[in-house]
Amino acid sequence: MNGDSELKAAIDAGFRALQCGDLSSARDSFIRLIAKGNANANIWYGLSVVHRMSGESTEESDALERCLTLNPGHIMGLIAKGDRYTAAGDSRAASAYYQTALEHAARRPSISPELRAALQRVESINRQFTIEFERHLLAALSETGLMEETTPRFNQALDLLLGKRQIYFQQPKYFFFPELAQIQFFDCSQFSWVAALEQKTSLIRAELQSALARGSGFEPYIKPQPDRPNFNPRGLLNNADWSAYYLIRSGVIDTERAALFPETMAALSTVPLCRIPGRTPSVLFSLLRPGAHIQPHHGFTNFRLICHLPLLVPDQCSLRVGNEARQWQEGKLLVFDDSIEHEAWNRSSEIRVVLLFDIWRPELSQKERILLSAMLTSIDRFGHRNEWSE
Repeated sequence: MNGDSELKAAIDAGFRALQCGDLSSARDSFIRLIAKGNANANIWYGLSVVHRMSGESTEESDALERCLTLNPGHIMGLIAKGDRYTAAGDSRAASAYYQTALEHAARRPSISPELRAALQRVESINRQFTIEFERHLLAALSETGLMEETTPRFNQALDLLLGKRQIYFQQPKYFFFPELAQIQFFDCSQFSWVAALEQKTSLIRAELQSALARGSGFEPYIKPQPDRPNFNPRGLLNNADWSAYYLIRSGVIDTERAALFPETMAALSTVPLCRIPGRTPSVLFSLLRPGAHIQPHHGFTNFRLICHLPLLVPDQCSLRVGNEARQWQEGKLLVFDDSIEHEAWNRSSEIRVVLLFDIWRPELSQKERILLSAMLTSIDRFGHRNEWSE
């Protein structure tokens, strides 16, 4: 056998002795290897187990420190270190070691049954730590009296801390504008034009129902582009389950259709639509058929927001943006950042239709809007326009 094979065989012999309860032989094997200058993380971990089973706490601690110094990602060493802190009543330190062990294990292509059992055990302990931590934190905050008047933003931060929410960031497909707040759904009260638009819901719905009765004009939302590769990752290419009826497409008004929707066009006249020649706005009726599911995806840019005015909404229809899912409510506008991962579904037996349009991010100055428009217009002069979709 070569040197590596001999070393592995000697280590395996030490662990076999441990499994048989022969602590003396295991101790001798590991100490002999260390004396020969062959110490690695596994050997120090094996010796730490000998010390633990022998009730030698100080020696166990020293061996674990040496193990993790040589290999900070030694999973069983991390678990053993966490166990020591659990026994000492320090759940925060224990949880840190357990979580690190779980993260390292998640990156492994395969896990032995013994290791899987150990990981399941620490996952269970960590869940209990989380429950205890949440109880402690909420009780402590309640004692201050501050929890009676929290803010939505603080509540989100608390949920993130407690692991009840996942962090989602803007990840636009095409263009990212920096230093814009990471907000999933916007508070509609900050937009002065919303109330007037919502009051027009019944008039807009009546015009929509006339279009539905005519039975034409809706087309698959995702259509192939002749000058671009056409992938179908969400199964929606040329799929009428998600359909659109455009009044304005890529900044160009369909005058014939607009004439059929005078109340809709008038209601939108005071809305700060995102206007970039050849690009935006897009104003359309977005229809989801029964059973349709728009899979998670990201929009093209983060300098605009998408608005939904719900017009026909049966039960079991929702929109998820980031870590929050909301049901559409007829006549109640939703404004969201579509550069954050989002999805939508209709689990009912009826169609769902919203009026969809895009607006400028309110944080952008007039100069920035002009600059963005000029930039994208210049890009379009370089080549064919790349049509954006929600």
